[in-house]
Amino acid sequence: MYKYAYPRPALTSDALVHDVSENRLLLIKRKNPPFEGKWALPGGFVEEYELPDRACSRELKEETGLDLREGKMIGVFAEKGRDPRGWTVSMAYLFTLTQPAEARAGSDSSEVAWFSLTELPELAFDHEKILQQAGLI
Repeated sequence: MYKYAYPRPALTSDALVHDVSENRLLLIKRKNPPFEGKWALPGGFVEEYELPDRACSRELKEETGLDLREGKMIGVFAEKGRDPRGWTVSMAYLFTLTQPAEARAGSDSSEVAWFSLTELPELAFDHEKILQQAGLI
């Protein structure tokens, strides 16, 4: 078996769900560590050989009940310290809604809520930076 000589990061994907009709963003309250009880973008780990955009849609559905596809990739985030579990690289995708949608808490979320982009809570990880790169804040 081949042994890979270079370090390998964990790969995640994060979803930004922007309801433009009410200028609000969907967030989850994390059920598990790290950042348990903190607000975050829906997202999670990409499974082996899964495409990151499909992982993003899967995680979004698992955590919020929303079945959205065709998110627009807004960036790759990999700065040291962005995740206390270790080296984690995240691909973030923007989903734009033109009318309100109903979400519900799922697998890794204890709660979901829509927040005005002008009144966001403190966010877990580097999610504020992701929103800034997307031009939402």
